Amino acid sequence: MVFLCRGKDSLGEEVIKPYTPTTLDSDVGYFELVIKMYPQGRMSHHFREMCEGDYLAVKGPKGRFKYQPGQVRAFGMLAGGSGITPMFQVTRAILENPNDKTKVHLIYANVTYEDILLKEQLDSLATNYSDRFKIYYVLNQPPEVWNEGVGFVSKEMIQTHCPAPAADIQILRCGPPPMNKAMAAHLEALGYAPEMQFQF
Repeated sequence: MVFLCRGKDSLGEEVIKPYTPTTLDSDVGYFELVIKMYPQGRMSHHFREMCEGDYLAVKGPKGRFKYQPGQVRAFGMLAGGSGITPMFQVTRAILENPNDKTKVHLIYANVTYEDILLKEQLDSLATNYSDRFKIYYVLNQPPEVWNEGVGFVSKEMIQTHCPAPAADIQILRCGPPPMNKAMAAHLEALGYAPEMQFQF
């Protein structure tokens, strides 16, 4: 599910960009967005110019992905950068429902450690729901001391950290276009049928 936000770039031209809320459907009367600011980002300019109390034109929610508790035994999630936001929302919905026993295996890729969005919240979920939620971080440029993934997400990482292909699992992916393309090829090579996959 996404909300379409409307603003103006540095040239005064209208910009419309989708953002995934990190709040749940059960959070009534408000929603929260995680916004990654880019130096040359057209919508980033609009958010930098906003002050507390300003209004933001928003339309939605819209979206093709509908989650029902228990629809699969396990999810594998492949996220890159700000592509973590739909994964975070789905993960919270699963883990915070005491009747939902679905397991979640998340691979989250970024360039640097500082680029990792929602790390504190993700680590807290991994600690509080350690029997149902596993996360594996991958960095292109890791710090000196780092014991998780390095480079790009590989087939071997997916095999190790995601559920194997089966009728009762689903792999969700959301990231920059080159990552999505690479992940689609990896998943096909590993035997994940198209109906086992969903791209946000």
